[in-house]
Amino acid sequence: MRVLLTEFRQESNSFSPVESDLRFWQLNGWTLEASELYAKHKSEESALGGMISVLESPESFNVELRFGPAFYTQSGGPVTQDVIDAYWSKLKAALADAEHLDAILISFHGALQSQRFDDVEAEIVRQVREKVGDSCVIGASTDLHGYISERLIDSLDVLCGYQTYPHVDLAETGARTARLVLSVLNGEEFHCGYAAVPMMVSAASYTTNSGPFKELITRAQAMVVSGRLRDFSIYQMQPWLDIDHPNSTVVVYAATSDEAQNCAGELADELYGMRHDLTADVHTISAIAERAASSESHKPVILVDSADSSNAGAPGDSAAVLDVLMHDYPQVRAATIIADPAAADAAFAAGIGSTESFSLGGTVDPRAPRVQVHGFVRSLHDGTFIAQGVGSVGSDIDLGRAAVIRVGNVDVLVCHAISGNGDPQLYRAFGIDQQMYDLVVVKANTSYKAGYESIAGESYLADSPGAAASNLLSLNFTKSNLAVYPWVDDEIAKMPVLLRKVSRKVGHGHRHNRAN
Repeated sequence: MRVLLTEFRQESNSFSPVESDLRFWQLNGWTLEASELYAKHKSEESALGGMISVLESPESFNVELRFGPAFYTQSGGPVTQDVIDAYWSKLKAALADAEHLDAILISFHGALQSQRFDDVEAEIVRQVREKVGDSCVIGASTDLHGYISERLIDSLDVLCGYQTYPHVDLAETGARTARLVLSVLNGEEFHCGYAAVPMMVSAASYTTNSGPFKELITRAQAMVVSGRLRDFSIYQMQPWLDIDHPNSTVVVYAATSDEAQNCAGELADELYGMRHDLTADVHTISAIAERAASSESHKPVILVDSADSSNAGAPGDSAAVLDVLMHDYPQVRAATIIADPAAADAAFAAGIGSTESFSLGGTVDPRAPRVQVHGFVRSLHDGTFIAQGVGSVGSDIDLGRAAVIRVGNVDVLVCHAISGNGDPQLYRAFGIDQQMYDLVVVKANTSYKAGYESIAGESYLADSPGAAASNLLSLNFTKSNLAVYPWVDDEIAKMPVLLRKVSRKVGHGHRHNRAN
């Protein structure tokens, strides 16, 4: 059986001022040729790495691997058409070169928006399906924060999303996808249940480590263990997408249509039922700084500036926290990070040991405060470090030229671009030991929790400005019909479930019916 692997992966943010053009993808990720995919992902803890491990295992002895392009970048604004054209051109060439394919496995994010398409993944799969026909099995892995449309489900045979947040099961998700696709190729038939859940909630309001969302994931896992389900994915839609018809999603696979309908309905009902419990607990920057100033713990207070997280598409250029600390809490020993290429370059021009005037922040996002400071240049760096955090261990990360500038009692890591936001090495690699501070700013949502568990004392989500703000009602949605929670809070007795039979050869376009 001939199977082709490819990747097209980014989490878009409709409110981000960062243009995700081809140069952005190349600087902040990769745009690999088909010939480069295997070497990049063979031993990676990535979805493609998980797919490769299954497809090269003894259970898959009759599989011949082919490869397409691998495009990935960190989150940013809607992708430009030049990126889609470049990816599709390379993928078409790989499909033509393969001639006949039994299956295609794609690593997506699930929340890729372009300046032309709200649902880029569905459009890509549609075009792939036109090229390869209905007898080719198409499977995709995605992030837990995907926007999963009925159109995407209609074009795919298999879809698997991460089951952890913070995301630590990338390779496992790729492996699940590959195993389900192999099952279809080997003649098994099963049923897909899809339920669109009318809700969006802040990504900082839940985790799979504790709370109601963990309980829901645990319940779904029990359905797999008991044999009711083959697989499940529960999607909390990425909330910074301004699209026409937003929704979170439940996708399940079961041996019978009844079980697919029942399990998808039960999980969707429970997901919607917990919407009021998934509210971000936000605090003012001043309140968090006050807590750090009075804390008796020997561990730092973590100020979570998720609104400026580049993991969620913000540029990372906000100096909001620094502004408050400088003026109101000069006694607090703190560490923060700001993406500001001009300031980093100015620090290099000044040199280590110099005290200079710097303008910090507010270079890209008009919502991001900019501050004027007198700072002491403590150190200069090439900006590279090796990730430590779960899910990205060993990855090479490059912030561009970086400098540590001390402003009063605040050490500011100034760099060209922020990546690896929640990884402890983001600070440590540049001489900033988090345990030596009263307060540490982390520009992430929940990804930091895996790496900071042993470091942090208390953690507080800041009500700060930015493209990834936790208060969704504060964002300027213009395209969305806002017919979902939190704008609309209707009681729904039972979620409708779309059913589809999954088998090796199915007619495209007449795949499913709706059950209530």
